[in-house]
Amino acid sequence: MDRYLIVSTDGHAGLPMEGYRDYLDARYHEAFDKALPIQREMTRRAEEKFLISDFNDNWRRGIEDDLTGAWDGAVRNRVIDADGVAAEVLFPDGITEMNAPPFGAGLGLRPWGIDPQLQWAGARAHNRWIAEFCRQDPDRRIGLAIVLMLYDVDEALREVKWAFDQGLRGILIPALMGDHDPYNHPKYDPVWAFCQDHNMVVHTHSGPSPDYNFDLPGAVGVYLTEFAWWASRPLWHMIFGGVFERFPRLHFVITEVSEFWIPHMLEMMDVRASVKHTSGKLGDFRSNLTMKPSEYFRRNCWVGASALFDEGSTSVRHDIGINNVMWGTDYPHPEGSWPNTREKLREFFTGMPESEIEAILGGNAVDCYHLDRNRLDAIAARIGPERREYLAGAA
Repeated sequence: MDRYLIVSTDGHAGLPMEGYRDYLDARYHEAFDKALPIQREMTRRAEEKFLISDFNDNWRRGIEDDLTGAWDGAVRNRVIDADGVAAEVLFPDGITEMNAPPFGAGLGLRPWGIDPQLQWAGARAHNRWIAEFCRQDPDRRIGLAIVLMLYDVDEALREVKWAFDQGLRGILIPALMGDHDPYNHPKYDPVWAFCQDHNMVVHTHSGPSPDYNFDLPGAVGVYLTEFAWWASRPLWHMIFGGVFERFPRLHFVITEVSEFWIPHMLEMMDVRASVKHTSGKLGDFRSNLTMKPSEYFRRNCWVGASALFDEGSTSVRHDIGINNVMWGTDYPHPEGSWPNTREKLREFFTGMPESEIEAILGGNAVDCYHLDRNRLDAIAARIGPERREYLAGAA
């Protein structure tokens, strides 16, 4: 095929806030009606705290119709066709289009300061909608269920099984664990086992963080320094906790966490797991592992590289593992590559070996999500970017 297959591993979809009411159990309608204006106001304030209102308004100008692809399937297909994207992994949405799920069930997924029953109701409302949305075009939409792992493992497992039965391909778990049992606790093993045995990919995504006082100087800088750490924190719990030792076919993805720092994180885990004088006094915390942490990462883990993907990302691709990096457009968020995806791809991929371009843009995602390559290639043959565009010196 003379075109590349692109599978974006970072896309976002969600209904306008009021639309989630139709997907809630009726017993939550009254609570939803009371919470909706509060959610709108809190979202507006969040936008102001991040000082992005003017940026968003300017960025949206002229592309308003295309942004409705966050919930309109026909618009979405038109948009990703123009991007050359054959398929997408779909996370919940948030501030940009005022379309996060209700009751704190959006990307932030804080397990404190909320009613777990209501948060579950919001998560299930989104899961019902995203399953419906993906059934409209199952080859192109790789849907994820929001699964609130931390409250009750049996309840979480039931939701994972439901999601699998509905055709969803993975789960999004809370990156923030608060005072709940962390992910190195063996009690979560039934969920990991089901996900492994049914090819359900486990995800975290950037965004979750503790509360920051954005009125203080430098608070945004603190957040920008820490956000990738919070989103990635479950990873080292799972590695050192032996999750990937016990479940060697489990697939785990951290998405939109930048890439330049990951090789240092892998090196640090390997050093900490080695026999060192400085860690000897801490006792045995390694005998449950038969491989280095970086080896578990390269076997079981992937990075959904989006938003901040640039020359820094491409420069560390071999240190991360060329088979562990997956491209994402982050549509419809303003920090992503859309609506200039084709230009961005040419900027950072031109001159890269063809096998590496193929792996990062689509091949690694096919492996991670167990996708049907033949069906996706048929779509890519129609809309994918031409290989000749990425030859060094191409016009």
